[in-house]
Amino acid sequence: MHAVIGRVRIKPGCEDETLAMIQEHGIAMLQGMAGSEGGYWARSHDEADVIQHSLWLFDTEEHARAAESTFASLREMPEAPATLISVEVSQIVGQA
Repeated sequence: MHAVIGRVRIKPGCEDETLAMIQEHGIAMLQGMAGSEGGYWARSHDEADVIQHSLWLFDTEEHARAAESTFASLREMPEAPATLISVEVSQIVGQA
């Protein structure tokens, strides 16, 4: 199993919009991706930023790499309510 691990910085004032996007589009998009095994979205807050972490699970590295490209397309969307910090594919090596 492989994971796409992504981080974005939510633009100020767009917190609710990005939550709605997960519910209205993100979940269905992830479920429709080849090899999807599920995913999680989490947020951390500090005084200056809201950082959203995405952990998407896939059955193969090939499927994870395809999803990585979709996630990375945020770089090309300056009007998006979040800016891309990082995205990478990692092999799952343990589970509890």
